[in-house]
Amino acid sequence: MRVQTDPSDKQGWLRPRVGLPVAHILALAPLDVWLRMLGRADGIKPRYWPRLAFVLFTSFVGTAISAHERVLWFVWGLIPMNRDRAAQFQPEVVVILGYYRSGTTHLQNLLACDNRFVTPRWYQCLAGQGYLLAWTVVRVMLVAFLGRTRPQDSVGFGPEWPGEDDFALATWGGCSSVAGRHVFPQNQDRWQGWHTLEGLDDADVNRWRRLTRRFVYKLTRGSTRRVVLLKTPSHTARVAELDRLFGGRVRYVHLVREPGAVIDSNVRLFHALRNHALQELPDVQAIRDGIVEEYEATERKCAAELDALGDDRWVRVRFKDLKSDPMGVLGSVYRGLGRDFDARAQDAVRSYLGSLGSYSNARASIDLGVVDDREREVCAEMRTRYGLDAPPVQGKAVEYRPRASAMLGRGIVGALAAAMMCWGAWLLLVAAATTTGLQMRMVALVWPIGALIGMVARKASGGRGTRLLGLWSGLLTIVVVVTVLFPVSVIIWNWAKDDGFDMWWYHNWRNVRQALSGTSSMVLVLLGLLSAYRHASEDGPIVPGR
Repeated sequence: MRVQTDPSDKQGWLRPRVGLPVAHILALAPLDVWLRMLGRADGIKPRYWPRLAFVLFTSFVGTAISAHERVLWFVWGLIPMNRDRAAQFQPEVVVILGYYRSGTTHLQNLLACDNRFVTPRWYQCLAGQGYLLAWTVVRVMLVAFLGRTRPQDSVGFGPEWPGEDDFALATWGGCSSVAGRHVFPQNQDRWQGWHTLEGLDDADVNRWRRLTRRFVYKLTRGSTRRVVLLKTPSHTARVAELDRLFGGRVRYVHLVREPGAVIDSNVRLFHALRNHALQELPDVQAIRDGIVEEYEATERKCAAELDALGDDRWVRVRFKDLKSDPMGVLGSVYRGLGRDFDARAQDAVRSYLGSLGSYSNARASIDLGVVDDREREVCAEMRTRYGLDAPPVQGKAVEYRPRASAMLGRGIVGALAAAMMCWGAWLLLVAAATTTGLQMRMVALVWPIGALIGMVARKASGGRGTRLLGLWSGLLTIVVVVTVLFPVSVIIWNWAKDDGFDMWWYHNWRNVRQALSGTSSMVLVLLGLLSAYRHASEDGPIVPGR
């Protein structure tokens, strides 16, 4: 049987004539990590060089913004007292298990609504090597480039949304199978060991352990009493190792879904992320067969390792039950974790669920490959093992909390106030630099200023953005940069100050035009405008835990 085949759409699996640049999933991994990955791969064909060139450019940016913090963390680790502190660090951890496309993101979002959990966010995961300053910069930078939903479906996505810690380890030290799955698919086997942590040498395993503990350590600074919530599909094959890593202070939620849907969705995931590859993808049938084998081995290993822990350390949930009765299933999850699903957490979940629109994973029909006897056997065994043929539980309808409308007037005033403060701060910074002999316009400030204006506008409007508020914030960003550069010119150079008002006015405005006509300035202004608009116009679902 061939699944959803449309010959006219099989073009999507053909290799590209030119690998065009994209906002790459590992864009901010530092250059040393990228060089190690490129050294491990068999090479990049010329058609992918434009994509690679852009990736290396963004990698340079990721290197520059995080280099100082990487050095500080290295030095920090050399101090015996700090090493002892890290060794004694034993957080309480909850890990969501489930193979790719099993619905684990939805469960993570629901649990992340409870502020007693601390979970990594995408701005942290996409630059795992960074810390406070780098993460703040990335948080601003990413908005202009990321979509508001994931490439493969309509699930909310953005810098603030809960992310996968596996990406943090991929960007920090290359300790992930992500590169083999979606970047170097011809050499996937060279990264496959990171999926299960089997077949790796001791140095690699120790590196994974060290970086995982340090990433969790960074997450919990300032949140030491909160429970760490982790979600990465590969953790499904790492139950025993995670238990050793966190000294038994970890509980698990295992999410299972109809296996045929999981496999189909994984093939679509490879298709959705094909533009991130630097090598040709295998044939679609090879992709499907590889998914089936990895899926079966992952779930078998997970089941065996969970059984070895005992029933009091984990709870298993069917995805269709979570969809049909989210509040009831979450209650059972909390009981299984030994925690209280209190009124505050329930209200937060209802607010989040009420903010969701209709879920859609509809995509153009593509070739998903052939379902063979081996796949049927695997699917049948999983349905039996996890009781997936039974109908979903039916709970009472969720009483959603209505979401307040955007307070446009407050948003407009808030954006204006933020713009005025940024205008003054820009002048003060330039004046301070000038007293030290530095002559800098600091045009790059327009990017974070645009983001700040947009964020303040949405916050002031009650957390809901509108297109009008986005346009207003973008306009204010342009006004700030244009009007501030005139006094900046006067502070730094004060052209024609002795030639009369007309000449003074003309030459200093001419300096402003020159400042804005440069390519780099135009790009920065555009990024500031886009950031302001994107922040202030955001009106998607409530970001869990924010």
